[in-house]
Amino acid sequence: MIDIDIWEKIKEKLSQDSKINQEVYNSYISKASFIENKKNDYTLVVKSSLGARLVEKYLQNIGEIIKKITNQLPQIDITTIDKFKKKEKIIKEIEEKKSNDFEFSFEHFIHGPSNVLAFKAAHSIVEKPGEWSPLFIYGDSGLGKTHLLKAIVYEIENKKPDLKVKYISSEEFASQVVDALQKGLDSIETLKKDFISYDFLLIDDIQFLAKKEKTNEILFTIFNNFLENKKQLVFSSDKLPDNLNGFDVRLITRFNLGLTTPIKPLDFHTALYIVDNEFKLQGITQKIPEEVRSHIAKFYANDVRKIKGCIRKINFWIMTNENAVLDLDLLNEIFKDMPITNLGILNVKKIKEIVAEKYGIPFKTLDGKVRTSVIVNARHIAMYLTREILGHSLTAIGSEFGGRDHTTVMSGIQKVEKTILTDKNFKNQIEGLKNLVISK
Repeated sequence: MIDIDIWEKIKEKLSQDSKINQEVYNSYISKASFIENKKNDYTLVVKSSLGARLVEKYLQNIGEIIKKITNQLPQIDITTIDKFKKKEKIIKEIEEKKSNDFEFSFEHFIHGPSNVLAFKAAHSIVEKPGEWSPLFIYGDSGLGKTHLLKAIVYEIENKKPDLKVKYISSEEFASQVVDALQKGLDSIETLKKDFISYDFLLIDDIQFLAKKEKTNEILFTIFNNFLENKKQLVFSSDKLPDNLNGFDVRLITRFNLGLTTPIKPLDFHTALYIVDNEFKLQGITQKIPEEVRSHIAKFYANDVRKIKGCIRKINFWIMTNENAVLDLDLLNEIFKDMPITNLGILNVKKIKEIVAEKYGIPFKTLDGKVRTSVIVNARHIAMYLTREILGHSLTAIGSEFGGRDHTTVMSGIQKVEKTILTDKNFKNQIEGLKNLVISK
């Protein structure tokens, strides 16, 4: 915004200008904001469209006054508060997107023995699109699959802007397909044409499309078009194509046509490098003891997001406790509610194992179709604990429990929550299981 004193001088001179209608001055100009976009380029912001129309005829007068003060004839635009706020919001979103996109770039992807194959494969398809199509990246949640997909998008947008690239989550893809199906054939054809217009199509967490037959039929059509035209497809998943359930064999075959590469749990040295980099990115200048860095790397090596979350919490603690010196004792104090030595190995499999053992049922029945009361109750409890401890989405939990839909998962979790409120013994039982999962 222009210097307030200068704007006050301008308004004072305008108020004395006989050419300017005093009602327009009092109602709009005196209450306007005057924004300096860059040197000698200004925007006058008034409260309404009517005000903009009335004030616009006086822009030349305003410009002449500014020239007398700055010795330069300015460029002045006029807009309303609403339009200016919308423009500011758009600019902010664009800047944030640029910042976020760069965060998910190849430059910020730390690679080592556990993920180097996937990293090189992602680089290769940017250099030679279509040669390895589809690229299928698989691995557990939190190891960097989404980062690599977004890095591919970033590279294409910045280095090969003539190519059209589309990144979409499987859930969003399914949502768009359902919406098109409800609207009719024309909408379905429009959706297909939109997707096949791209040169690169990246779909994240493809496993969530399991058992969605109509969605997979449309995906199959899009898939074939990309293969026929030697365009690049990229998929991420939590498991190998051959281990995906709920997909037509035609799709599984096509998933295997290109290059399939894993992202494995981080090795210690790569995890340590990520820890050090994250401390740097979060602006923590305090020297971090080797034992603390190693401790975090060792017990969070299976999830990059947990490494980042852990260091964010440490950063907050340091910011709010100025004299705090980070060591292992302080680390345990920060994470006393959830011991750090066990956070890194928490996953759905562990929750299932503990619940299955508790209720004396085979582990695999939690994913199966058996609906005896004991198994159904145990399944609901395992789903509840997955939601409560790991914070997974309903759709993700459904996929992890035999491909169930999110409404089934939500119903099961709600039953557990209701029983907790009415049955004290059951509540204690759930708390005991939760503590067992965290501490075992």
